[in-house]
Amino acid sequence: MMSMSVVPAKGQRVFEIQERPPQTLSTRKSVAIGDLHGDFYRLTRILEEEGILIPGTGVWDPRACNVDLILIGDYVDWRGEPLEGPPERASEGARRILELLFSLHHQVGRLRETYEDFDGRLYALRGNHDDMMLDAMRIFDVLKPAEVELLMKGAHHYVALRKTMSNLSLTGDQVEVVMKFLNWFVQGGRTTIEGWGTVEEWKKAMEGELGDWIAHDLLLGAVVNRRVYAHTAPDAGEFWRPLEELATLTGYSQLRLRESLLWSRRLWGFDYVAGARTEAFTVEELDAMLSGLGVEGIVVGHTPVTSEPEPLRAYNGKVINIDQHGIPNSRPFVEQYEVDPATVRGVDGATVPPPVVLLTPRQPRGVFASESIDVAEQEADDASPLAQE
Repeated sequence: MMSMSVVPAKGQRVFEIQERPPQTLSTRKSVAIGDLHGDFYRLTRILEEEGILIPGTGVWDPRACNVDLILIGDYVDWRGEPLEGPPERASEGARRILELLFSLHHQVGRLRETYEDFDGRLYALRGNHDDMMLDAMRIFDVLKPAEVELLMKGAHHYVALRKTMSNLSLTGDQVEVVMKFLNWFVQGGRTTIEGWGTVEEWKKAMEGELGDWIAHDLLLGAVVNRRVYAHTAPDAGEFWRPLEELATLTGYSQLRLRESLLWSRRLWGFDYVAGARTEAFTVEELDAMLSGLGVEGIVVGHTPVTSEPEPLRAYNGKVINIDQHGIPNSRPFVEQYEVDPATVRGVDGATVPPPVVLLTPRQPRGVFASESIDVAEQEADDASPLAQE
């Protein structure tokens, strides 16, 4: 029998998979996992429970050939929330998540080449914290790694930080770069860097193949089975258009779209620009958004609005919130739909359009990331009035 070797995540052995017989498929399954913020063991538990990973390995099971795996972003920046797995390994989580996803990205490609009927798909989306991390890398345009280490030591102490900044003799533009780095650092970036051991090792990883994949291959959105998956829903009505049209935007409009898909929070009654409460979308506005996007529902993360382990359904079930970071043993959003040999059909028999993805534009990293303030902590204990039981 023919076999193939799969190289899993960094540090694990090469795993040999014997050829399996051709699969006869009648359904597809989509598995969507929300914000992880370093919870590596929650990710692997879910992937093993859903039959995507071979247990105890970092290997995509070839039998999971009809699965859409969707991750909503925010893989990095643990801020002390409860995690699954041993507490002493918490700081490694962000690094291990990114390395596993990077490995799965390549494994899916090799499985497609090996098995003619393999159609497993990985949709790794970008979150605002992932974007902030990339933007923070600009610090190396200003400071050497040893100077960054010194800056980090005083980040939480005003007098020490002021002294360090003064000694560095920075220009106005350089101060802005440093402040953006510190904005990310105090929102979980410290733990992310610690996952690589040193600033130098983190820098090396972000400037290598892994960092390039994060910067250019994480998606801004995807449409699977008539649902849009994005880190968050765009506040601005000008972006309530099909992903195929959004992909044609250029220049400033493209940058604003990116910001809107990473930072918006009006679904849950919060204005992220003003940093204050606002009126949430009405049901009619939500329907207008979905109609403009050409879909029937939307699945998002970014704003934690529940303490329950199940995904939260809002707006009469048309919005699914899967930001469940800090909730051990939480469940992903899973659904199945029927497959017709000639076309893909949903469980209700209606034709399902093929998947559509919105790529991250190849532009300077993190253009808007640090210009907005992350308010996830402020929202964590506030359940949305729109939440449905």
